[in-house]
This record gives sequence, structure tokens and C-alpha cells, in this order.
Amino acid sequence: MISVQEFRPGNMLLAKEGARIKMTAATLEHFGLVARGEGATLFPVVLKPELLERCGFVENMDYALRPQAREFRLVLPVMGSAQNEILAWVKSNGECFGRAQVNGAVVSNNVHQLHQLQNLYYALVGQELEVKA
Repeated sequence: MISVQEFRPGNMLLAKEGARIKMTAATLEHFGLVARGEGATLFPVVLKPELLERCGFVENMDYALRPQAREFRLVLPVMGSAQNEILAWVKSNGECFGRAQVNGAVVSNNVHQLHQLQNLYYALVGQELEVKA
């Protein structure tokens, strides 16, 4: 289950529809479900390498810990001379997380779920993070 304070319209969530669970963009109906206490059918989407690639991340093939661990990079379209990016890692145990960096300095907490990544991207860039089908 996901807390209503964590997501906003457009965030991707897993929603149980009958016997199926499908990834869908959050709508006002989803907020209504949570407000009525029926949000037990909504779940966060955990980050995975395939999902990072669908969001525009590019794998760093020169990452020193490959192939046991992987690193992905998304350069942010932010004006200025600083190097603004979100880096994501897949640890050897399969856990995936990302965080924002400016000129190599960490500027965010770790995010482990897609809606958190979408919200971080939106806060930094002012646009929605596109998740390709």
C-alpha cells in the first residue's frame, strides 16, 4: 500500500484491477480510493534496470563493479554550467536506488520507487519524467 502524501497525479503506481496488477498513472480516482480507506489495492513500483532505461537512463558500461553491480545515469535538462544528473545503481543483491547529484555532490536522499524518482525529477526540472511503454 502507498501513502497518499507520497504520490501526485501522473505518478506511476501498481493498481490491482480484478485478478490483475497493472502499472497505471495515478488519477484523482486513486486519491479518492485512499481517502475512503480503500487504497490497499495501490502499490509503489520498485525501481529495476529495465524501468530505468524506459525513463531515459543510460547504463555506464565502464562502471568498475560490472557485471556484479550496475550504474545508470540520466543527465538533467537544467540550465547552467553545473553537471546535474540522477545516478542509479543496481547492487549485487538486485536492490536498485537512485539519487540526484550536482557536480558529483549528492543533493538528495536515495529513492527506491518510481513515484519517488518522478517526484525528484519534477522538483529538479519542472517537467514530468517520461516513462516509455
